[in-house]
Amino acid sequence: MTSNDSIKDTLDVIRRALEDENDFSQQNDNVLILNKKINDDGTVKLLNKSDDLNAINNIIDEKLSNLLEKKMTQMLEKKIPIILDNYFKNKK
Repeated sequence: MTSNDSIKDTLDVIRRALEDENDFSQQNDNVLILNKKINDDGTVKLLNKSDDLNAINNIIDEKLSNLLEKKMTQMLEKKIPIILDNYFKNKK
């Protein structure tokens, strides 16, 4: 199988999954999560084991934590001096 065939097969799996409601797990009204993982080599793995899902959840949690920490640090670096200036001006 060539690389292009592998990509085409992978995209076909994604398309079929999007068309078939049974391939989705509904977490709430706004989030749909596919139950298949596409590996770097183009193969598709069905994610039905809790260990697989836990590993994916851990990756998502780590990425969200890093993003939140970065954004909070940026916000605090910008806002803390302003907040402190306003606080000390009002204290006088």
